[in-house]
Amino acid sequence: MRKTAAAAALLLTATAAQADITVFTSGGTNPGLRTLAASWTAETGKNVTIVGGTVTRAHDNVRDKTPGDLVLLPLPDLKDVAANLKPGPFTPIGRANFGLAIKAGAPHPDISTLPKFIAVLRAGSGVGFTDPTRGSAAGKMVAELLARPDFAGVKPVPIAGTPGQAIARDGVQYALGPMSEEVTVPGVEVVGVMPKEVEMHFDYTGAVTGYAAQPEEAAAFLAYITRPEAQAVWKGTGLEKLP
Repeated sequence: MRKTAAAAALLLTATAAQADITVFTSGGTNPGLRTLAASWTAETGKNVTIVGGTVTRAHDNVRDKTPGDLVLLPLPDLKDVAANLKPGPFTPIGRANFGLAIKAGAPHPDISTLPKFIAVLRAGSGVGFTDPTRGSAAGKMVAELLARPDFAGVKPVPIAGTPGQAIARDGVQYALGPMSEEVTVPGVEVVGVMPKEVEMHFDYTGAVTGYAAQPEEAAAFLAYITRPEAQAVWKGTGLEKLP
């Protein structure tokens, strides 16, 4: 009897371990995803391994069929690896708008128009953003913006890390990038979104990989993080509901 009970316990343990899932994502969704994953684990006992990094890294992990069950990516990047995803409609997660960040407590400049936005950046000591040479899609977008002729005189400061860290860690005056990578950094405040003429955003979307070891659990977790109750978590970590 004891041997039977022990064998049953081992089987249950193995089954629980098999239900653990791995999620590929990038910095734009990491704060909200970590919170929701912790809630999921507390409720189900099943673990979620989050493989973060850049959009490029998450994209390449799916492209190369690195073992994983779920991926959250901006929609164009997700479509690019559709061949390695489970067939069916993708699931919207939220929009990460790009915005200007400053040191907490500093005066908020007026960036309501493009000329005012450029003037603020030009008068500042530097604008931090994630170094695009590290595979950052957001960093590449910001670097290309600051390289435009009308932004001449603005000092670009590419850094290792998220844009919020440019301020909190490196002491850069301003930072540009996804607001979800700025609002959760202690000592940093977001002034607001960039003017509509240069508006940037990532529309994060989720899908189960076509080679997932745990496709059912991955689908269940995707449903969990996109249920109405999860919206407050996403909003609090810088992702807006998709229009």
